[in-house]
Amino acid sequence: MARKKRIPKHEAVWKSVRRRAPKVPDITCPAIDDVLQRLDALSNTTKRLTTAQNKTLTNKLEKLRQANEQLRDSGIYWHDACKSVIEKHIRKKTNKW
Repeated sequence: MARKKRIPKHEAVWKSVRRRAPKVPDITCPAIDDVLQRLDALSNTTKRLTTAQNKTLTNKLEKLRQANEQLRDSGIYWHDACKSVIEKHIRKKTNKW
């Protein structure tokens, strides 16, 4: 009968913390560059911003807003998760004495 290989405790803790982590959004720099490029192109012409262009830029900016929110949530999660793991580790060390 084959026994299950036990994973080290630190790996189990890491997997547990990581499993609950929120998704980190894709890199947003290309989207920012695209919006800036479009605005720059519009400012260098005598044409006005069309309704379609306005909608496109607005949608891109809303996606950037959501990505920033996801990054903020991710940062808060990882800060709290690390703090929790460290506090548990310190508690275990102080209880041994």
